[in-house]
Amino acid sequence: MTDTPAELPTPPRGDALLQVRNLRVEFPTRRGTLVALDDVSFDIHPGEVLGVVGESGAGKSMTGAAIIGLLEPPGRIAGGEIRLAGRRIDNLPYEELRRIRGRQIGAIFQDPLTTLNPLYTVGHQLTETMQAHLKLSDAAARKRAIGWLETVGIPAAARRIDAYPHEFSG
Repeated sequence: MTDTPAELPTPPRGDALLQVRNLRVEFPTRRGTLVALDDVSFDIHPGEVLGVVGESGAGKSMTGAAIIGLLEPPGRIAGGEIRLAGRRIDNLPYEELRRIRGRQIGAIFQDPLTTLNPLYTVGHQLTETMQAHLKLSDAAARKRAIGWLETVGIPAAARRIDAYPHEFSG
């Protein structure tokens, strides 16, 4: 199931939906600056899927976190730019980026045990995000979340929506 929010402008045919140009992420340390990402560039066009492959520590998750504005401090975007549907998003204030995140752009990171809060059910976490961004009722959000679980191949999604992250196998 794919939703396209009304606020997200449809880029003209041929334009990239997501553009990352010369992205550089740095972490200041006592010994100097650690460059975590340097000169990362790519485009994703409507209908495309981009697979990011690399060894552990290569910067795959860091790239995703930078794009959606979830770099852990003291990390920072030190160069380049990120555009979503032609709009620059890497320099937006936190609250403005928060309104975009989860509604117009998001990421699913590799390890569900660190991505999802172990104290809440998977269903609670999925519906909470939808209700915050899409203003859905409890029932509508739950129905949509079950659909998402079914789409990604979770068996017995209607039952497992009430499971905790650790109850899902890797």
